[in-house]
Amino acid sequence: MEFDKSKWNERFDGFYEYRENMVQDLMENHLEKGMELKKVIGLLGEPGNYQIKKENEITYEIMVDYGWNIDPMEGKELYVEFDKDSIVIDFRLEHWEH
Repeated sequence: MEFDKSKWNERFDGFYEYRENMVQDLMENHLEKGMELKKVIGLLGEPGNYQIKKENEITYEIMVDYGWNIDPMEGKELYVEFDKDSIVIDFRLEHWEH
């Protein structure tokens, strides 16, 4: 699915409905090394860092699966890393499972 800024932050029942389907196109065609932090936030909205992983990194929740539990069982997050001048130096998608 092509990245669509207007759908990126749409939620249904507390979950991002389109992010998982759009993230590949976002990473291949819209996010770029050398972008400024304010351009990334303009494109994707405010990051969802619930805890600071690294000082120069922001994260966006892509998907979370709770299964039948109160605790998350699986998820994907987009990490965007910046240099000291708030310029993107790297970004990656991480998939985790418990």
